[in-house]
Amino acid sequence: MAFAVSALSAPGAGPGLSLGAGAGLWRPLIEALAARGAIEARFTERRYFSFRREPTVLKGVIRVSDDRGVSLGYTDPEVTTVIVDSAGLIVRDRKGRDREMAAGSKEAGAVVSLLPILRFDADTLDSLFDTQVSMEGSGWKLEFTPRDPRAARTLGSITVWGTLTEVARIEFRRSASQRIEIEVGETRTGVVFSAAELSRYFRRPAPR
Repeated sequence: MAFAVSALSAPGAGPGLSLGAGAGLWRPLIEALAARGAIEARFTERRYFSFRREPTVLKGVIRVSDDRGVSLGYTDPEVTTVIVDSAGLIVRDRKGRDREMAAGSKEAGAVVSLLPILRFDADTLDSLFDTQVSMEGSGWKLEFTPRDPRAARTLGSITVWGTLTEVARIEFRRSASQRIEIEVGETRTGVVFSAAELSRYFRRPAPR
């Protein structure tokens, strides 16, 4: 999908993103990313900890649905599905058993704030995050810092890199020695999930 790349070509850090009157030149990028619809993409995740020299590496498939939330289907080294939606957080094991945490709970509250980022939800981003934008040619970087102190402590800063409407990498950084990097691979957009896929990879039943 095309958008006004010429209007988004200034390199370096842009102003804080405001989705109201101050949206300026950055809103076309957010809208173009959101317009991709439901997506399915392979990913490689690297988790860095201060007590380990090498990162823990996980692989899987991420699925994003406008109405069902985000699903991280890990396939390696273990089969686990992590579901984030408006109702909270679910960890589903390979046998289909769910461990649920409500959106308002200490464990899930901050994580649920990731939804507008992964959906590129322009209606709620401005209320939850301070955002900086950097552009160079058709490449871009969006850096989100939660405004809520609890979310900031849990998530740290979240940075998304991409080119045009393709997301290439996502990083969650709590400190210099503790971060998660997600490399996004082959991506399908405008996906229509089957009833079986919705049941397998998202909340059962769907959140209201």
